[in-house]
Amino acid sequence: MGDLTLFGLPISLGTMIYQASIFTILVLILKKLVFKKLVNILDTRKQHIENQLQLTEKYKLDAARNLDKSEDTLKQARHEAREILKHSENEATLIINDAREKAKQILKDANEEAHHARTRFITKADQIKGA
Repeated sequence: MGDLTLFGLPISLGTMIYQASIFTILVLILKKLVFKKLVNILDTRKQHIENQLQLTEKYKLDAARNLDKSEDTLKQARHEAREILKHSENEATLIINDAREKAKQILKDANEEAHHARTRFITKADQIKGA
């Protein structure tokens, strides 16, 4: 095998064939031993990422549903709180009005009792003076 000169560079045809054959053998060995494992690892990783994305999407939908339920529950609780507050205000007004009426009645009874006591006292005082 002879030497060639290409663009002023000496090229040995025997060395070139030797390097090409070693390169081809090395590529075949790597393909047999490494590339299959590497492809399997990459496929496994890809599948894992896809599963994680599906789970993430599922959790996102679940979170949206739970948020809607929470908002509905919160609206219901606010509505019930308003109803309870309204009912309590009405009940308080009734209790206050009832207490005022009772206080007026007690005051009226006390005034009548005081008037009767004064009248009796005056009557007894007049009896004592007349005696």
